Amino acid sequence: MDRRADPPLPDEFRQLGLLIQHSTDMLARHAPDGSYRYVSPACRELLGYEPSELAGRSPYELIHRNDLAAVSGCHAALLDESRLRAIVYRIRRADGEYVWFETTGHALHDGGGEIREIQTSSRDVTSRVRAEARLRESEQRFRLAMTNAPIGMALVGLDGSFVEVNERLCEILARPRDELLTLTFQDITHREDLDTDLGYVGQLLTDEIEHYEMEKRYHRPSGEVVWALLSGSLVRDDEHAPLYFIAQVVDITERKRVLLELEHTGQQLEASNRELQRYASVAAHDLRSPLATVSGFLELLSHRLEGQLDAQGAQILQVTRQVTMQMAETVEALLDLTRVDIDELTPTTVDVGGVVTEVVDASGSAFIGTDAWLDVDTLPSVRGDRAQLRLLFQNLLLNAIKFRSPDRPLRITIRAEPEPTGWRFAVLDNGLGLDEADQERLFEPFSRTSEGHHRGSTGIGLATCKRIVERHGGTIRAYDAHPGACLEFTLPAAPEGPDAR
Repeated sequence: MDRRADPPLPDEFRQLGLLIQHSTDMLARHAPDGSYRYVSPACRELLGYEPSELAGRSPYELIHRNDLAAVSGCHAALLDESRLRAIVYRIRRADGEYVWFETTGHALHDGGGEIREIQTSSRDVTSRVRAEARLRESEQRFRLAMTNAPIGMALVGLDGSFVEVNERLCEILARPRDELLTLTFQDITHREDLDTDLGYVGQLLTDEIEHYEMEKRYHRPSGEVVWALLSGSLVRDDEHAPLYFIAQVVDITERKRVLLELEHTGQQLEASNRELQRYASVAAHDLRSPLATVSGFLELLSHRLEGQLDAQGAQILQVTRQVTMQMAETVEALLDLTRVDIDELTPTTVDVGGVVTEVVDASGSAFIGTDAWLDVDTLPSVRGDRAQLRLLFQNLLLNAIKFRSPDRPLRITIRAEPEPTGWRFAVLDNGLGLDEADQERLFEPFSRTSEGHHRGSTGIGLATCKRIVERHGGTIRAYDAHPGACLEFTLPAAPEGPDAR
């Protein structure tokens, strides 16, 4: 019998065959019971089987037992409806590992309406399923965190509407969840805070900021205003398009109430302090004139009775003059202290070396004494009030004079060294020094050092120095220098450049 060659396949069949051979999806033909009749070569890559190994086998042998019921249900539906919607399930590879498959299919019928064959297309969706699982887990963690958060939290739409809120936010705003979900944050924000809030929202949308924090007020249904600390941020999708806002709200109403009370109390104390300072200044001024009169009469009496008083009378007159002079010094020191607190600072660039020279020149030789030695380093310029800095160095030098040691000539050293934000000055003497207890109370008004170390001291000079330094933003301390004492303090640096004044 003659044998003839098979006729060539039409082009469309050849092209269809190529598509099946090179498809990355696994294409299969099944018997009505589901067993494989044909499997495309993609099964090698997806499941690790040769197509011939699967022919005649049932897919149910490979499907994870937890997914058998779902697959069986879809199989039954396919037999009834002729088309299988996508189903995702686990199937075992040749190496024993399970992967996630997504399968779609349809049934072919013969002329009598009976199902002749089932055709399916399957692909590996393991990466997608795992990503979706991670996303669900992340969303669940977020929802749990939001639900159980001790602060108010909300997801807010781009139009300001509340998309989701937690119970704590409902408590803060005194509104039920269902009501909040019908409102926007604009509806319940205090009108004086709304523009600021909307300004931050606009900056989030234009990527000018990543998040913001502000104090704002909300209205409760009762009309009560609640203060809150609001933190806002914006969530975007993979294309960087804005999705929604996340708002975190902390109730700070009680904190604001306490702060306002403290502020009011502080204002009252400040007013009271100003009044006390004014009284002290007035009292000191009022004492000046009588003390000057008393001092003048004592001087006149001393001249008139010169040589006429016995030893006891002369001593009484001398002690009275000394006490009067000390009281006058105290009044002047008190005036200096009140002026330091009350007078407004006039900051300029001050040459500290020039200020020290002025203080020494103004005092004359009586200030230092012929047996004293003043050693002054090259001193810098600082930013400060010239009059107050002059008073600062005057009091420090006077302090060194008052506490000089009778056993040695007085030596005073003034030096300075730079710091990151200014200058550190030291006024060092070789006088009587300081006891440890003195260092604790030295800068308190009307305090004096230990017994035997307070000759002629008003107890106000170093308190005035402390006020001056602190008003200039610096710190001051005292310590024993063995022998003598060191007063160390900081002052701000003078500005540089043509604008420095």
